[in-house]
Amino acid sequence: MQHITRPLPSITQDNEDFWRSTREHAARLQRCNACEKFWYYPGPVCHNCGARNWTWTLLSGVGTIYSYSVLERAKGNPYEEDVPITIVLVRLAEGPVVMSNLFDYEPGELAIDAEVMIDYEDVNDEVTLIVFRPARR
Repeated sequence: MQHITRPLPSITQDNEDFWRSTREHAARLQRCNACEKFWYYPGPVCHNCGARNWTWTLLSGVGTIYSYSVLERAKGNPYEEDVPITIVLVRLAEGPVVMSNLFDYEPGELAIDAEVMIDYEDVNDEVTLIVFRPARR
């Protein structure tokens, strides 16, 4: 575990199963039993159809970069010690788009539609974050 100075997510009744799954390094998202769509961020109803009948479902762990930004400077904010930071929007194979960080990539690997895989950053005993790394073949 590492010392993180940036803000961490709050664990609530609606998202505690998600954060438990990340601590187990087996990320799950809610999948609607009515329309079969996955959604992110966790909540009490399906983001697609509004149904309240869903199942926590294991993710495949793969996705593609939808968008990205590299933060080179962060003077005077919680991310100052972490720069440069690569922030990515990843469209998971299951459909939802997730924002996180990309680590361990070579300059040519950072591109729209590049394949990535889920990894985990153990922050403390309660929070493990989903992060991404290139899906090298």
